[in-house]
Amino acid sequence: MDMENEVRWRLRDEDHIVGYERHVGRRIFSSADGLWWRGDRLNYTSKDRCLMHKDINNQWLFEGDVVTWHAQSGQWQLLFEENKWVLCQDAFSIPAPKQDRLLKRVGFAFLR
Repeated sequence: MDMENEVRWRLRDEDHIVGYERHVGRRIFSSADGLWWRGDRLNYTSKDRCLMHKDINNQWLFEGDVVTWHAQSGQWQLLFEENKWVLCQDAFSIPAPKQDRLLKRVGFAFLR
C-alpha cells in the first residue's frame, strides 16, 4: 500500500489502548493488535495520530508517546500541534525528527 496516502491512529478508551486504525484512501481498516486488519470498526473514546515512523524497536510512534533518543536526551513527549510534529519537554519544544528508528518510546502521556 502507498504509505503517503495512509494515515494510522492508535485507538483508546480513556487510558486503555483498544486497537489501531488505518485510513487508506476512502477505506478504513481496524485491528485490535496492529497485525490483523479488517473492515469492522472498533469502539473507542479517543485516538492518537501516528507519526508514520517507527521507533528503534520497530514500533509505530503516536501522539502522546514519551520518547528519548540517547541516554542524555531526557524524556520528551511527542505531540502534533498546529499541523506539525514536535517533541516537548517542560516548556521547551523542538521539531520531531521524521526518520525511522531514531527515537525510542519509553512510555505514554495520553492527552485528554
